[in-house]
Amino acid sequence: MIYQISLPLPPTLNEIINESRGGWQAAASTKKQWTNKIAGFIEECGFTLQDKVWLEFNWYLKNFGRDADNVAAAAKYIMDGIVSGKGIRNDNLTIIQSPVIHYYHRSNIDIAALSLSNCADFLLDNFIDSNQFSVPALQQLNKKTNKLLNQQI
Repeated sequence: MIYQISLPLPPTLNEIINESRGGWQAAASTKKQWTNKIAGFIEECGFTLQDKVWLEFNWYLKNFGRDADNVAAAAKYIMDGIVSGKGIRNDNLTIIQSPVIHYYHRSNIDIAALSLSNCADFLLDNFIDSNQFSVPALQQLNKKTNKLLNQQI
């Protein structure tokens, strides 16, 4: 099962740092507000993944001048909200599996879109689609995949 959620972009790392300079209370308050907002949304959606989880973030951004790691830091607020809303039982590395994929898209509005699944299969489809591989490259990948599958059977 693949669950997909979209929400406004939470504060990015530079925004978190700037707010923290004014005192930890302000930053803690913002973090709590975002965690509660996302938790409420997750509870309303009513999904739960109990075991291992694979993630794919799609960041839709107005400003492509931002650093990728600055934007990806917003995942902290999202993940804590999902845990608080009981969508997943924990966001540590025993539950969250590698790879955690981040795609960045130009947009006229800042949005965070997240796909979560208890199976990693969807990651490969999206990886191939988003990277627009050539037909020969996909054929070579298909041969390698079939060889690996045949070895396991």
